[in-house]
Amino acid sequence: MTTNTPANTMLHTTIEGPNDTTALVLMHFLGGSGREWDEVVAQLGVAYKTVRIDLPGFGGSADIPGYTIEEMADAAAATIEAAGLKRYVLVGHSMSGTVAMVLARRAQDAADERLAGLVLVAPSPPGPEPMDDSKRSMMVGLLGERHEDDRARARAYITKNELRDIPPSVEERASQEVLRMNRTAWVAWVTKGSKEDWTQFIGVLDIPALVIAGEKDLSLGPKQQAELTLTHLRRGDMVTVKNCSHLVPMEQPDEMTALLRGFLHRIAPETLVPEEYRAFIDSERLSDKTRAVMHQRMNAPADAPGVLNPSQMVTLRAMLARVIPQEHHELDLAGYVLVRLASGKGDGWRYDVLPEDVQAYREGLDKLTAQGFLEMAQAEQDAALKALDAEPGSADARWFEEVRGDAVSAYMAHPATMARIGYSGIGVGGAETNYKGFVTLGPNQRESWEPEPAR
Repeated sequence: MTTNTPANTMLHTTIEGPNDTTALVLMHFLGGSGREWDEVVAQLGVAYKTVRIDLPGFGGSADIPGYTIEEMADAAAATIEAAGLKRYVLVGHSMSGTVAMVLARRAQDAADERLAGLVLVAPSPPGPEPMDDSKRSMMVGLLGERHEDDRARARAYITKNELRDIPPSVEERASQEVLRMNRTAWVAWVTKGSKEDWTQFIGVLDIPALVIAGEKDLSLGPKQQAELTLTHLRRGDMVTVKNCSHLVPMEQPDEMTALLRGFLHRIAPETLVPEEYRAFIDSERLSDKTRAVMHQRMNAPADAPGVLNPSQMVTLRAMLARVIPQEHHELDLAGYVLVRLASGKGDGWRYDVLPEDVQAYREGLDKLTAQGFLEMAQAEQDAALKALDAEPGSADARWFEEVRGDAVSAYMAHPATMARIGYSGIGVGGAETNYKGFVTLGPNQRESWEPEPAR
């Protein structure tokens, strides 16, 4: 359903999908519109709810004024409220990344539980965008006013900047959207909006978050995101999309779609567990106690503020992303490790070269952060982690051993992993059930009640 809203009342929105699911509120880059998400929305399909918003001055909202970050956030907030969303994820791209973070801070301050998470695609940071005056002048001259060769200029902006690889049909559509925009909005962002400093207001957000950076993005790529954005996200993770520049939804729609699905799984991880395996968990084959543990593990991990500070949590997430690479970051391994640390429950012993677990994590993560771990490329991160093992038996090596053990335990204990490998050992019953274990014990033989491995 497309809603054309009156000027100065509500922004132009395109709403699709069912009402009983978590909605993805999709915003766009400078010069774009909600149509940048066409391929992604098509791949998500009818099972996902999407709300595409054209910000003031762009797309279907070209005639709506209000180009400061605060004005854009106000207009987006009113539009989201009017949509009546029960639960949603904010997805900001480039310019709208800052808008999304402002909205997230407002929601967090208001204890608004409808906001379930935040996805930032090559976002402009909370502080002034890293752009020198010469580039600002170039951009104002490029599209700040109308020219005879506007069409060529729009196409150059979409394709030539950082050599983006975009299919011709998508390139044509994106160029047309650039030509639809209000040129005053373009100039306002380049000369004013991108210079605004919201770092103090945004502070450190404490909601599930994912930063997506293009490997070839020269201005707002992985290095800039690690330095300028990720540090504002206590529960944030970052993934780098290979062979991609700044316009991820149009350059790599398959990867973008998979990452959005993965993030929705992360904030509701029970959806990662196939229906057959969930039915197995709920069957009489499991004891009540085992079933309760499995359901607890299927929930998103509870937060435990005060155990690790925001900087340590960001580094832990980056570290575990290399220890156990997950293609689409579905399981919040750092969150599960944090819960374990907060509980105070361990193995009942520790290496004599290490302090107690929480302190060991704090010291180890602080050391990695000081080495610039977040700013490193993945290969460099791998090398930094391998260096921890350089001196066997040392405090670094012993701590890294503990981290690997905690990560693997969290990963293997999750029902999604159990389902993936077809593990049925939890179905042995208990004292209160009639089931006492397995009957068929031959190699490559399965009993009729055992779930098949998920493919």
